[in-house]
Amino acid sequence: MAARKEREPAPPEQLAALARQLAEGPLPRAVLLRGEERYFRNQALDLLAAAARARQLELARHDAHDPDFVLGRLCDDLTVAPMFATARMIVVRGAAGLLKKEGGEEPPFARAALTFVQGAAPEGTLVIEAEGLRADAALAKAIVARGGPSLNLRALWDTPPPWNPDPRQVELVQWLGQRARERGLALKLEELLYVASATGNELAALDDALGRLAHRGTQSVREAVGWTGSASPFETAEHLCRGDAPSAVAGLEALFQQGFADKDGTRTLDANALLTVLFGSLRGKLRPTLAAARALAAGGDLARVAEELELRGSPRSRGEFEARVPLRSPRQWAAMLADLAELERRNRSGAAVDVNELVLYALRWARQPAVPAGAPARARGR
Repeated sequence: MAARKEREPAPPEQLAALARQLAEGPLPRAVLLRGEERYFRNQALDLLAAAARARQLELARHDAHDPDFVLGRLCDDLTVAPMFATARMIVVRGAAGLLKKEGGEEPPFARAALTFVQGAAPEGTLVIEAEGLRADAALAKAIVARGGPSLNLRALWDTPPPWNPDPRQVELVQWLGQRARERGLALKLEELLYVASATGNELAALDDALGRLAHRGTQSVREAVGWTGSASPFETAEHLCRGDAPSAVAGLEALFQQGFADKDGTRTLDANALLTVLFGSLRGKLRPTLAAARALAAGGDLARVAEELELRGSPRSRGEFEARVPLRSPRQWAAMLADLAELERRNRSGAAVDVNELVLYALRWARQPAVPAGAPARARGR
């Protein structure tokens, strides 16, 4: 039997380990910060900058997205010793674009960075912030080989997985509770759940919400923290697939009213962009689910089917897939996919699909009757 892959520590655990390493030993030659959660990347950069100042290192900051960024200056810092300090910490933000190959060859920054990581001069530390860089990239592997930390600062899971639906165990809520305790706030679980739902999954916004709660006076939690959060198109697509009409409808309404957050944190309100992401996510879930349902109906094994479909991703996405497959028959999955294709066809033809049509889609494929919130339950007739 193959050895079970060791669980990767959650981002807060990785940050705590980085803080211990910086406090207990010498600075590493290089550090890699990956992952889409900018809040955590900023925390890591703050830790590293503080460590550089404590050791009286020159701090050279470069941001590839800055209009004033000059590649030559960055390459100089990687090859020339500082004039007024014994060593230098070179911080490069948004480095993913600088590492893309040009005509099959490594770009100048990649070559200079590899030389720095693998060498001994000039003295100092290189910090690479590259949100989308793969762990198996040449520079990433070189940093790890030199003993440098490679942090995967992904977004925290903000909805419970199918195998553990308890919202109290969701990473986002657990993190929020820890941050509240650090701020001296005694919040009940229901209040934490409200703040997370009302604010959304942007950690900086959640931290700001806790700041308002620290100075709320006699206000209740709901009065101090208004409802500003939005839904995720990927999460809403999962609700649609699973036939959870109440959650799907709530997500659709939030998306069309408040938009959704891009990876860089900006909020997109454009309906066409929203439909593109939502349709793409829904199609990407329905197609493999239909293929798996057909294979299972023919006597196949779900785990083997998933391998044959080359489904990759987090354990969470794999678990969602395995939980979805048996919810409908192959014929129903095929009809749901065909219904989606018709919506996409109409949208491309100029007959824009609005939120009302998507709500009808959610209701057509609901696996249980949708009852409006607060509506009295009716006794079933015989």
